[in-house]
Parts: sequence; structure tokens; C-alpha cells
Amino acid sequence: MSFDRVVVQCGAPALCGIKTASLFSMRMDLYADGCEKISGWNRIFRQSGTVILPIQRKEDFMLFFVYNPELIKARLVQKNVRHYLAKKNYPVEKGFDAVLYELVFRLMRFGEFPHEIGIFLGYPLEDVVQFEKQNGKGFCYSGYWKVYKNKNRAVAQMNEYKTCCCRCLEFLEMGMSVPEIAETYRNCCA
Repeated sequence: MSFDRVVVQCGAPALCGIKTASLFSMRMDLYADGCEKISGWNRIFRQSGTVILPIQRKEDFMLFFVYNPELIKARLVQKNVRHYLAKKNYPVEKGFDAVLYELVFRLMRFGEFPHEIGIFLGYPLEDVVQFEKQNGKGFCYSGYWKVYKNKNRAVAQMNEYKTCCCRCLEFLEMGMSVPEIAETYRNCCA
């Protein structure tokens, strides 16, 4: 699998602006094949507000956090989200940059991912909280995340993400670059 294909397959909904963020990992050898593309892509994506942030997590894997700062900021102004993150010792009173820095710091640590990552990935707060309370059990549906409430809404949202990924992979097969794929999707499909 190519570097570009992994980025599109795993990050398309965030790249195309229909998801707050995406998080995925890639083997270092595959990352080495495309790491130079990231800075160029980020210059292009800056216009749409998207950022691709590579995070060294383990020696043999690179983690990618693809996100839209404005969409995350919109989540962080929600009172219940701010309260939840404050309980998790995020510096919400210091603003977006401080919260993002804390998240990246937590992602860099070895071990399990912080449960609150779901907030940043755009998952409903009630599902993030229930996942923690029930240790990932007792869900009514599983896809991009484990759903505990509002299954129909979650399934519709996940189907939108799947459709985006499939369409973007088709664009990739047509020879488009990753930034072209995201722009084309935003212009014709979103």
C-alpha cells in the first residue's frame, strides 16, 4: 500500500472537512516514502483549515492526527465538552493551543490512547463517556467508534465517512494528488 493511499483511506473524512479529525498510524518505512509530502500538503491544506500532524509514537510507527482547528474549536466551546476535558486535566481555560498541545503530549506517550481522543475525533460526548464507564462493553453498534446512544444518527454519520473514503480512493485511482482529492470532494460531493 502506498503512503498516499493510507492517508486517503484513513484520513479522507477529516481531509474533506466532514469530520473533526482522524487518527491513524503508519509503519515508519512507509512514512519515509512520503514524509516530504506532508509539509507541501500542509501549505495547500492551510487554505481549507486542515492540518496533518505526524507524531512519533513508537520507533517503528508514526501516528498521524489530521484535524481541522476550527471544527475542534467549535467542540471546545461546548460547555459539556469543556467540563469533561477539564475533569481530564486539560487546560481548557488556556485555549485551543494549550489543549491541542496536551493532547499531542498524551498521544506521544506509550501505552493506551487517552479515552478523550473521541472528543477530538468528533464522536458524541455521551458515547465517549459511556465507553469509559463500561470499559468498551455494552455498546449497541460499533464502527468508527462504539455507539451507546443515538444509533441511527451514528450509523448515518459513519456511512457518510465510508462514502467519503470510497469516493476519495476512486479519485486517487484516477491519479489525483491528496490535496486535489480533498478539494474535489469538497466541491462536488460534500
